[in-house]
Amino acid sequence: MIRSNLLTRRVATGMASKQAGRCIAPSAASNSAIDALVTNGASLGSSSFPIISPSTSLTLPSRHFSADVATELGSILQREINEETEAAADYAGGLPSELAELDAEIRAKWTVLEGISGIGNIVGSGETGSGATMRMFRKEAGSKGAKIGIVFHCQDTEEDVRFDENELFGEQPVGDSGNEEDGEEPGQAVRFGVTVSKGGKTVVVQCRADSDGDINVETVVVRDGDAESVLAALAGGENMHAALYQGPDFTELSEDLQESFQNYVVKECGVDVDVVAYIAMYSDYREQEEYVEWMKTAIDILD
Repeated sequence: MIRSNLLTRRVATGMASKQAGRCIAPSAASNSAIDALVTNGASLGSSSFPIISPSTSLTLPSRHFSADVATELGSILQREINEETEAAADYAGGLPSELAELDAEIRAKWTVLEGISGIGNIVGSGETGSGATMRMFRKEAGSKGAKIGIVFHCQDTEEDVRFDENELFGEQPVGDSGNEEDGEEPGQAVRFGVTVSKGGKTVVVQCRADSDGDINVETVVVRDGDAESVLAALAGGENMHAALYQGPDFTELSEDLQESFQNYVVKECGVDVDVVAYIAMYSDYREQEEYVEWMKTAIDILD
């Protein structure tokens, strides 16, 4: 399976919290008491007792906000932008070669769209971050005219951590030298949703694919409306739809039913290894693009 090797960076920022002291000036009614303290302070027997004159004005040190802080942040952001732009120079603003080749194959069977209708604006119309979510609709209808789609978010990826029975018992697999520095990046798993719409209702199958392209179904829900309206509701946290039935615990279904759902996604919906590879690779690419745009927007505001 073709996989992307794009570099992803993160800028970690922290905020330091400060506590400001508060000074309360004495009222006129308390001046006589303060006068007594000033007059008799020496007789209290404590040389460390503060002598405060009522005429003394207490001034808090002023807080100076230096433009150097904003300049430094802007400089670092610009450095990161330059590095990412230089790294992307090989494909001159287009898709990386591996992704471009796969993209052509996928678009022959699928219509690929950026953003979700009704959520912000589509990319190119000015809405920051609207390209983070991608939609794909299969050009060929499914069984009995069903409309089949896929939705994924460029940040919905994770390291493909797998259970290793040998590690559990502290054993080293045969032929494994124990050297993890083999130069290979860890595999990446990706999550996505498959939609099947027909007759004004939509089934949403939430899936997770590991780095080998094997698909596992996690949840299955049924909603009223076509794919576009259902995706908009899901992206918006469903609002009132959150009170609806969320489907059964998929792991508690019979094994043959679970397997049948997974076969449906692969065979009926056409989500094969190439489609899974495309989702993973395009997620990497799209996240990188959004990251650069995020930095550019931040520097315009903060610097």
